[in-house]
Amino acid sequence: MTRLTSRWLLLIVTLALVACSPTPAPATQASTLAAAPAASAAPPSPTPTAASSPPSLALASIPNPFERRHLAAGMPIAENGMFFMDVATGAIDAWTLRADDNPWPAYSASPDNRWVIALADDAAYAVERHSGAAFRWARNSTYQPVAQGDSLLFRDDGRQVWAVGTARPAPAPLPCGPADGLALSLDGRTAAVVVGHALYLVQMADLACRQVADVAVPAGSSLEYLYLQTERGGDAFTVNLDLSIGAGTAHTSRLQVERYSWQGERLGELTLPAGILSPDRRWVAWGEALSDAVPAVVVADAATLTPRFRVVGASLCFWDYGGGQWLADSSAFVVRTGAEYRMVTLDGRLSAAPTLGAPGDLEGMTDEPLPAPDRADLFAIGRRAVVDANGNCLARPELGEAGSDWSYPADISPWGLDSAEMRFALPHFGHGGHCGEAEYQLPARVELAPFSPLVLAVGLPAGECVNLRAAPGKKAELLTCLPGGTRLSLAPLAETHQAEGQEPYYLSRSLAWASESQWLRVRAPDGQEGWVDAKAGNVGWAP
Repeated sequence: MTRLTSRWLLLIVTLALVACSPTPAPATQASTLAAAPAASAAPPSPTPTAASSPPSLALASIPNPFERRHLAAGMPIAENGMFFMDVATGAIDAWTLRADDNPWPAYSASPDNRWVIALADDAAYAVERHSGAAFRWARNSTYQPVAQGDSLLFRDDGRQVWAVGTARPAPAPLPCGPADGLALSLDGRTAAVVVGHALYLVQMADLACRQVADVAVPAGSSLEYLYLQTERGGDAFTVNLDLSIGAGTAHTSRLQVERYSWQGERLGELTLPAGILSPDRRWVAWGEALSDAVPAVVVADAATLTPRFRVVGASLCFWDYGGGQWLADSSAFVVRTGAEYRMVTLDGRLSAAPTLGAPGDLEGMTDEPLPAPDRADLFAIGRRAVVDANGNCLARPELGEAGSDWSYPADISPWGLDSAEMRFALPHFGHGGHCGEAEYQLPARVELAPFSPLVLAVGLPAGECVNLRAAPGKKAELLTCLPGGTRLSLAPLAETHQAEGQEPYYLSRSLAWASESQWLRVRAPDGQEGWVDAKAGNVGWAP
């Protein structure tokens, strides 16, 4: 069995929001935010004075370096670029960087799909799709630009923010100071900037900074990173603090979400586990490990964190882009259960999610269903097609033959602010699998709160038994034979050494693969622990 490489994406809290900020500042920078008393709002402060000698910035307005092509529905795509497919017609608006010395840039787009960004080896480029206004900067910064509406914000290595746009071809510095987080309103006319403890609003017309609130880390917590997001509806934005609490086995992670209007009014605050918040902000779903081998997804009230139910054998971590997401109307969300994707409704019902591939194959797992941000009946399938809730294909680009460089788009979000266009980028630069190890393929089931311990059973008829061995594999020492009906619990993984001459096996958590079988580490009713061939013992949930 192939082992997947662990490659976790940031978020992880989807929040049903669209990111309008660059890659979050490193913790060493954001950690300048010390614990301080929370403040719901701060009085306006004088506009900070810009540095008299701002650092040099290799950011400049240039002629459009992109080639734009319009492809009719069904026309094959034969080169890399950023692509926007009209969901209604299937037509594609294609953008490819013309720079001869940068044949393989990484492409992305702004949340509103107005800006195309290309990161090449030594330089980065951005173009506004409507006007053709284009900019170039040196790849010496660790920060991604923030683009929305008519504006683009860029942070240099000193975290100084510079503004350009369709009406501002010459870069101008924001006088607020070195920024830890940025966001732009949907029209690009207002920016939100966090500088140290201060949250500023900036009118892009004159770049004047106005402090509207203090940002503080709660006592007893440390800040891992900070980022800002603009809500899909556009009326508000959030300041998100990823917090670390405690250490060792007592360590927990929490996300503090502070919500503001674009006029500076504080609209509320939530403190959540790492998970996904429903678009109506009423529910949160997060993942847990019930054992070394069995994951679960818990659904809880977002205000109180009181669990409603959990889906045992399900994960919010997908194999390609991001992870589970809510439907636009907050009625359900998507999870991975073993080798397929499922829909989970708020009343705890499980149903199959739309897909292009057969359950269990590679195509089916990388073609995860990603709900549209504004329609509950529309899904992007791995950025390779748009389907309705019944799985009917509405639009699909022609990406070339299977196995070619064009088979799979890059793992960026297929949706912007709405479902008018599905966006994708080529080439992919390789799948890695975000979820790491594969969990035991028990059937997913829903359990209402309060939750009970997991119990498995040997599913063999009376008179038959399954071998319990000291290690995975049919050559390992036989400890006993467990009769059909024996109730089992999953045992924690003990330090295991492969004995000389023993059949080699691949070990993952409380799972192992040996003798062409999947083995579980279990504890019998008498307390004895060992390994069982799950398939041979028909091991599943106890009645």
